[in-house]
Amino acid sequence: MHIQAFVVSPIGSNCYVLAESETPGAQAVIIDPGHRDLQPVFDHIAKHQFEIVAIWCTHGHFDHMLGVDVARERYPVPVYLHKADLPVWDSAPQVCEMWLRQTVPPVRHPDSFWNDGTRVQLGRLEWTILHTPGHSPGSVCIVGDGVAFTGDTLFAGTIGRTDFPLSSPREMEASLARLQQLADDLVIYPGHGQHSTIGHEKRTNPFLQG
Repeated sequence: MHIQAFVVSPIGSNCYVLAESETPGAQAVIIDPGHRDLQPVFDHIAKHQFEIVAIWCTHGHFDHMLGVDVARERYPVPVYLHKADLPVWDSAPQVCEMWLRQTVPPVRHPDSFWNDGTRVQLGRLEWTILHTPGHSPGSVCIVGDGVAFTGDTLFAGTIGRTDFPLSSPREMEASLARLQQLADDLVIYPGHGQHSTIGHEKRTNPFLQG
C-alpha cells in the first residue's frame, strides 16, 4: 500500500493519493481533492505512473471536493460520495465564496453513491465504507486493512465541527462511539492535520473520553 498526503486548500485540507502499491502502473485513487490547484498531486501520480481508477470523497464540504472536476478532466474516472451529502455538495460554491471570497463554478454531481457497509476494491485491497454522520449528514470513513481515512469525523486530538448547517452533535457522538470499536492499532488519516491511531485517540482525545 502507498499513501501520500497533500495539503491542498487555504484551510489546510488533506488530499490523499492511495495506491495498491508503489509499483509503476498500480491502481490508485484520489481522496478528497479539495482545491482546484492539484498540480502537485498530478505530478506525484505521473512520477509513480499510477493508474487512477476513482475519486473518493469523504464528504461534500468545499475544501474536500472543490477540485473534483479538475481531477476528472485529467482522469475520466467515477466520483463517489454518500448521497446524504448532496445538499452540502450543491452549496459548496456559495460556502467557498463566503469563507474564501472566491467565486468558483459548481461541481458536477458524483457518479456513484455508497452506503454504510459498501465494500470497494482497489486492486487486491478491500475497503469498507462506514457512514459516520455528524460533521455532515453524509460523512464517511473509509476503512481498510490497518488504515482508515476519517475525513472530518475524527482528527488527531480533536473532531470535526458540528456547528455547521446540517451538522449534528448527536449523530457525531454516535459516530465517534462507533469508531472507538475499531482496532487500537488502526492508523487514521484525517481530513486535516497529522495521522494518528484509534488507540492513541482513545487515550488522549478529549472528545473520545467517557
